[in-house]
Amino acid sequence: MPGEAPVPFFTLPNLLSLARLPLGGLFWVALGPTPTSASAAAALAVLAAAAVTDMFDGMLARRSGTDLAGVGSWLDPICDKLFVGTVLAALHIERGVPLPLLALVVARELLQLPMSLVYRVIPTLRRWLQYDFRASWLGKAATISQFLTIVVLILGGPARPFVVLSFVLGIAALLDYVRRAVAIGRAHNAAAR
Repeated sequence: MPGEAPVPFFTLPNLLSLARLPLGGLFWVALGPTPTSASAAAALAVLAAAAVTDMFDGMLARRSGTDLAGVGSWLDPICDKLFVGTVLAALHIERGVPLPLLALVVARELLQLPMSLVYRVIPTLRRWLQYDFRASWLGKAATISQFLTIVVLILGGPARPFVVLSFVLGIAALLDYVRRAVAIGRAHNAAAR
């Protein structure tokens, strides 16, 4: 609307989300090519810092009311996915974790990307669905399981049970996002009639 001040992009919650981007590069450096207890500790410290930023960005945005334009609702998941992607690439390249195993960990993201692109390019679908980017509890559980899987991979423990958990929770979260988008679309269309 004319006369309204634009909502600032660089709020503290958004800066916390954006902090995960350089943390992804720092993770790669900390992990290094040779597994040692020092490199594992450094990589886990970076992972913990990313988890803290992920925990506080949404909480601060809700508490302060600074995300009036909804920037954080799409910025946070993008930063999450870029961070996790960088971490998994580092695990594959530096530690040789097999790609099929990593693909199961990020199956939600691999399926969600083409769906998001279709959503963005088809205006009718966008008007009908009115997609809500906020994370659900299943989405948060899937992200937590991905972090746990990464911890196990860093430490060299038995990762398969955690990979399966990440896969199952990720697919359940994706189905929940689709269900929620359809429900929002139906409610929006019913209200418009």
